[in-house]
Amino acid sequence: MKSKKFLFFYLIMFLILMSSLVLAQSDLPIGIQKIIEYNFQTSYEILLSVSFFVAFVAGILGILSPCILPFIPAYFSYSFKEKKNITKMTLIFFLGFSAVFVTMGIIAGFIGEQSLLLLQAPWIVRLAGAFLVIMGIITALGLGFEGLFKHKVKPANDNIGTFLFGMFFALGWSACLGPILAGILGIGVYLHNWFYSGILLLFYSLGNLAPLFLLAIYWDKHHLENSKWLKGKVYTFKILGKKFYTVTIKIISGLLFILIGVVMLIYKGTSVVNTWDVFNTKQYFYLLQEKLIAWQYNNILGAVLFIIFIGLLYWGLKRKKRNKE
Repeated sequence: MKSKKFLFFYLIMFLILMSSLVLAQSDLPIGIQKIIEYNFQTSYEILLSVSFFVAFVAGILGILSPCILPFIPAYFSYSFKEKKNITKMTLIFFLGFSAVFVTMGIIAGFIGEQSLLLLQAPWIVRLAGAFLVIMGIITALGLGFEGLFKHKVKPANDNIGTFLFGMFFALGWSACLGPILAGILGIGVYLHNWFYSGILLLFYSLGNLAPLFLLAIYWDKHHLENSKWLKGKVYTFKILGKKFYTVTIKIISGLLFILIGVVMLIYKGTSVVNTWDVFNTKQYFYLLQEKLIAWQYNNILGAVLFIIFIGLLYWGLKRKKRNKE
């Protein structure tokens, strides 16, 4: 049943992305024009050098760029809201987030360079921002997304809400277009290989979120949900005769959701964060990606890191299941 729900929301997201092409203006903003120009100048040279494992490492290297900063409040917003099973919830967030990028790779194989419009259409970004603001409000009130339709005094993990959060966050997230991401899109555009492009973007998304997965495993291993500062103070209130409960940490979580949503509404994405480079790491983000492409052992490195990551993820999920039993 849950898988059918996820498929339903994925189909909705796919229709939203496709409709953006119809509503998009022919005159693109200068910033997007430059991105497209950069993309097609560099992607053809490297598109055949990108493998699944290279895409995964490239996603991990995103930690050196300011573009990764919006993931931090995103992570803590659903972590504070759920408080437990954070590894599982991070996985659900990843499924929602990667669904957008995989769809973008698939569509790139059909429509070419205009696929860059999919994550840049202003009305889609505003829709994503509005959703996150609404989700912030209901979270602060002690509800989850499913709690809007079925009132529960003690709601379970909000799987659907976290999945949708991942989707809408990806729609408003403004990524740094490094040479490998440009090459992945180029595979869809030049070779019209939508399947390969989509799978590469899945691995790239997994690399982006790998640090959050490791943090989630640490969270669950040490049961941080039992920390006093995460329990917070309980507040009780009534709306239309129904009693609701919320705690301090869920109010903080809701404010984080609202913060991300407001940034997307005002700046039409998280691009404003991309201008912050306090430690001057962005240049290393691009430089290391270029060196990774040229390095003859890049696939070996990527495979080793991927196996280590999957091993840690499996261990974390297995350990959590064993503790529950």
